[in-house]
Amino acid sequence: MDYDLLLSGCCEVARQLLRHGAEIQRVEDTARRILAAYGLEGDVFAIPNCVWVSTPCPDGRIRTVMRRVPPSSVDIEGIERFNDLSRRLCANRPEDPGEILALCRETEAELRRYPAWLCVAGYFVGAFFFALFFSGGVAEAVAAGLAGLACGVCLTILGRVGANGFLTTLASAFVLGGTAYGIGALGASISLEITIAGAIMVLVPGLVFTNFMSDLLTGDMVAGLATFARAVLSAGAIALGAGIAMALFREAASTPAGAAVEYGPVLYCVFAFVACLGFCPAFNAQGVGALLCCLGGMLGWAVYLLAVGLGANIFAASLIAAMAVSAWSEWMARRRRCPATSYLVIAMFPLVPGLTIYQAMDYGLRGDTDLFLATFFRTVGIAGCLALGLLLVSSALGLMRRAKR
Repeated sequence: MDYDLLLSGCCEVARQLLRHGAEIQRVEDTARRILAAYGLEGDVFAIPNCVWVSTPCPDGRIRTVMRRVPPSSVDIEGIERFNDLSRRLCANRPEDPGEILALCRETEAELRRYPAWLCVAGYFVGAFFFALFFSGGVAEAVAAGLAGLACGVCLTILGRVGANGFLTTLASAFVLGGTAYGIGALGASISLEITIAGAIMVLVPGLVFTNFMSDLLTGDMVAGLATFARAVLSAGAIALGAGIAMALFREAASTPAGAAVEYGPVLYCVFAFVACLGFCPAFNAQGVGALLCCLGGMLGWAVYLLAVGLGANIFAASLIAAMAVSAWSEWMARRRRCPATSYLVIAMFPLVPGLTIYQAMDYGLRGDTDLFLATFFRTVGIAGCLALGLLLVSSALGLMRRAKR
């Protein structure tokens, strides 16, 4: 057997999972399982942009393969397809290890993807309904949708030309803020806070904050710190881009703000569902799985509202809602034999602290240090509660499965 080809194929499956946004623990476990299918015990180490696979072979040599992972956005279809490929490899291992690389290329070629125009339209839908979700009126929703649309066009163009992530986020945040303030300068009676908060959800790294907290809580210190650095850079790019737009256009857009609108609990849940639906093209969630992701988002917000109604504070409500979303995702994952991550990525959007991230940024730009620090720590606290809720459910289910075996 060609062990070099085997390790290369095993590392390629892990690399593709990591590239499409799978969690570190899944990537490492997948590589170990494929090696075990060939009777080998391997050491696997992954961080967000690199994966190593090493194993002692029967010929006495220790072989190691390392692959760098280029930065990319989450692709749910890719996670599901390569997870399915890893299951097939473990169940029916190819006699020729070279087939693993061929199967990886074949799987990548067969991935379904949305056209660019539909992804951009999804940004409009997501920003529109998140503005309603943040108690904005129709005027705020339309303005946020247009700002999200402009941001989506900028993201698409810069992504096509290969601009780095920081520059792409900075430019997109500037376009987003400039569009929102431009609409205000035209005399529209809108709340700029709600408008920008709704639109900025297309960029906000709230889920990245939750992921880094989850990595730290599970003991993946290197991956957690790397993800934290990425979250800070993303937040900094958003703050800088939107801050430049604020500084340039704030005076021109000083118009009377529209009043916040209070909707019923059912409508808020509907807004959460449709807002999540708008992000399905951007994260390449295909078929019925996309609807199940959005149902998870609606369920999470319903549980959050119920917990608040019963007297829970914002942190306890976030913890309980995250546990509900995690339980839903794990259940769907077992029913459809897909990674739970596929359902968590979109379903967590209504819970991630996007509005507080914007508020912290705004307070910082205004020079209000006390409010900035209070909002920042509130954001980190919410992210920690969300991560803890996800971890509690996944850990409990893992213990139950091990006890059953």
